[in-house]
Amino acid sequence: MNQIVERIEYDRDGVTIITNQGEFKGERAIVTLPLGVLKRGEVTFVPPLPERKLAAIRRLGMGTLNKTYLRFPRVFWSKEHDRIGYVSARKGEWTEWLNVFKYSGQPILLAFNGGEYGRRIEQSSDRAIVDAAMRVLRTIHGSSIPEPEETLITRWTSDAFAGGSYSCIPPGASGRDYDALAEPVQNRIFFAGEATSRKYPATVPGAFLSGEREGQTHFVINNPGLGSRKVASSTAL
Repeated sequence: MNQIVERIEYDRDGVTIITNQGEFKGERAIVTLPLGVLKRGEVTFVPPLPERKLAAIRRLGMGTLNKTYLRFPRVFWSKEHDRIGYVSARKGEWTEWLNVFKYSGQPILLAFNGGEYGRRIEQSSDRAIVDAAMRVLRTIHGSSIPEPEETLITRWTSDAFAGGSYSCIPPGASGRDYDALAEPVQNRIFFAGEATSRKYPATVPGAFLSGEREGQTHFVINNPGLGSRKVASSTAL
């Protein structure tokens, strides 16, 4: 915990993980670094990853879908509807809202902002983001609605440990790049995460199932009392 991976070295004898606090050695490793982190190249692989895998990392995109949660003292919107839609003056700004109250009973609205605007507002203060959200809500519901009591705002692209929300296929990429990213390297380095799941990319199930895929396929526990058995879950770095 609290170990920032800086370098991954591997050869026929095993794997060495160098972090900001020390080293860890093992026979194999499953790497679950997000695609955004891999694209930034902040973790060094020695020797370098195969060109096929590096090309897939370059071609695949890392999308942004930021969330703004607003908790109010009371519900002033329709309790029955799942979502609130808004046609903004500028495309893609505060256009989609989720009625969290319908699912939790809590007076919470969740706004989604993606794409260029979702990335741009990450540079704004929390106060500026909330003010922009409230201008839209007051346009829809009137000026008398209350201020939120609590807020929670994501900034996924700016997050050093994420580099975005989830993978996407921009022009020039294809589903084959997901397959390439999932390929093992020299039977030492294995890859998991949503960006290695061609069937369920950009989802939590894709990330979870990819971890099971790698753990159950490549890792074996040797226990004198139980014999050898495959690991039921993966080791994440």
